[in-house]
Amino acid sequence: MTKLMIIRDNLLDALGVEQSVLQRIDRHSREERVKKYDRALEMLQKIRKALMLHVAELELYLTGIDSGFETKLKKTATSFLGSVAYIYEKFRTNEPVSRSLRDDYTLLNHAVISCGMLHTAMLAVNEDDIADMARLHMTDFAQLVVELSEVIPFVLASELADELKIEGGQSVAQQSVVQYREAWERRPTTEH
Repeated sequence: MTKLMIIRDNLLDALGVEQSVLQRIDRHSREERVKKYDRALEMLQKIRKALMLHVAELELYLTGIDSGFETKLKKTATSFLGSVAYIYEKFRTNEPVSRSLRDDYTLLNHAVISCGMLHTAMLAVNEDDIADMARLHMTDFAQLVVELSEVIPFVLASELADELKIEGGQSVAQQSVVQYREAWERRPTTEH
């Protein structure tokens, strides 16, 4: 495998991941059921904006390498990933918004590791510009994951309050956010 092939393959992989996440976030942010939750909608729009910028950057690098080959391959990958995501979501249209956001959270984590892999590969082949871009994408996604994790408890608490007719959902959500942050800051409780 040549250096150019390594660069192209890793860029295509990152692009495929980010495009598939963008397609899901784009569809999800337009759903009527999501529009009920201002914080969730704002968060999805923020994620969408970041993804659009990332995809444009990745496409720019790929076009500089081999525009004809990349365009065909990227369209094939995008249509495949988009159709899989579409089928998956057709079965989940009545799901609570909090569960959809959980799935978005999972996809963003997938994007974080994808960017981390691109970053590693580009460092290995001395492509510092692409490595820097991948690091910035990874940092953006990691921050978005944290922010989304602080929105989900409020959406879930609101859904439960509506369903069970209970009060105090906002304080429960705030408590959950604090405990979530603490969980990430603590050392593991089990020894390996």
